[in-house]
Amino acid sequence: MTRVGLITNPVSRGNRDGEFGRAAADFPDLPQAQPRTTAELLDSLAEFRRREVRVIAVSGGDGTLREVLTALPGTYGDEPPDIALLPAGKTNLAARVVSRAGSGAAGLRRLLGAASDRSLQRIEWPVLEVVWNAEPERRLRGFLFGAAGFSVGTQLAYSHIHKAGINDAAAVALSIAATTASALFGRGRRSLLAGEPMELAVDGGAQRGGRHFLMLATTLDRLVLDIKPFWGEGNGALRWLDIAAPPKRLVSALLPTLRGRPRPWMAEAGYASGRARELTLELTHSFVVDGELFEPGAAGVRLTASVPVGFVAPGGRS
Repeated sequence: MTRVGLITNPVSRGNRDGEFGRAAADFPDLPQAQPRTTAELLDSLAEFRRREVRVIAVSGGDGTLREVLTALPGTYGDEPPDIALLPAGKTNLAARVVSRAGSGAAGLRRLLGAASDRSLQRIEWPVLEVVWNAEPERRLRGFLFGAAGFSVGTQLAYSHIHKAGINDAAAVALSIAATTASALFGRGRRSLLAGEPMELAVDGGAQRGGRHFLMLATTLDRLVLDIKPFWGEGNGALRWLDIAAPPKRLVSALLPTLRGRPRPWMAEAGYASGRARELTLELTHSFVVDGELFEPGAAGVRLTASVPVGFVAPGGRS
């Protein structure tokens, strides 16, 4: 039997009513924790390792998963456990694209049953690593990095869309629409279209300087709603998108960008994408990793892809 441990974020959208927590209590032999701080999470993971937990089920959203992935190297070292995703957040990007073990109490029961009879299916996926250049010991591990207009869209989602009770794929669609509308018609359109100063270097190459309207990086092959805003050549597990500011012919470029099928004129207009082993960014404004804003520090950040992480689920990828 593969031993499973459970990390639950009780404030995630799907867990706030307490139903999942009550269901999990029916499994007294299941190692589980509800850490509310980084220190508590590290303690919980260290205890899981002591109890030989080899699958960590995460009941929360992308932010909860980011915190778990970030904490694992410091607790499990070079022998990381596999991850099982029980999505309970607002967007649940990783669970939609990589793998999901199910949802709620039913998903937990199915996961534990598959672990008991050794029928879990496993895939491996690299995760994004963000390292602060001025503080190399400070790092994050997650899936989606965004800056400039993406940070604006994230703030818009939290201040209006999520507060209205709209989540998951519908929230993403509305965020895209609202950000585009703000760029074209909103009161702050001039500031948004003007972008933010940023220096971006791909695999140590020449820097893409100036002002940037939007920048994305991920190890995923698509986003929610099957959005695939990536194209171009290069090596490595990172996919990136960079749009210069002000964005030229934004309305005409929107659908080709979301589909990853650029028109011939877009490269010269400042729409660029590709694959990389490493991205270095010098920026002055906050960036987003899996739904949360972070400050870049004095020397910017470096993005790479980790060694693949194992994700498990009954019946395989969903």
